[in-house]
Amino acid sequence: MKKSILLILFFGFILKSEAQEITMFTGFFDYQYYQDDTRITKKKLANLIETNQEAIRHWNRSKTFSNLSLVALTSEIGFLVWEVSDNKPYENESNNTVTQIGVFGSFAAVLTFGFLSISQKKKTILKYNQGLDKKTTFEVQPSKNGIGIAMVF
Repeated sequence: MKKSILLILFFGFILKSEAQEITMFTGFFDYQYYQDDTRITKKKLANLIETNQEAIRHWNRSKTFSNLSLVALTSEIGFLVWEVSDNKPYENESNNTVTQIGVFGSFAAVLTFGFLSISQKKKTILKYNQGLDKKTTFEVQPSKNGIGIAMVF
């Protein structure tokens, strides 16, 4: 009898353990991810969200928008260098409308893709944490119809 009670208590404690939520904080260059108090890497985060297809979709969109933001930043630097090197103070002014449109357009693209990437990262974390709310564990409880124990799913 003592062994069965200890067994029930043991299974009760083990089966009640739940996954930990992920939080995201801003870092110096990129975001930092935490699982409770433990800092995790992006690779570990990607491994954790493998089970949630919607979270994976948001994570992949975030990576795509981040890459597009880096491409736009590269073109921003190129247009800015072109604009600065094309300005010659003692010569006739050349038509620099193209370079100005390029500078402002690529700056707008950097901001837009950056904000979209951040938004998708937040959605990834939210979808993963929402998936943790669903309880898929089973419990061992006393039987209501007589003597014994029952497993409830």
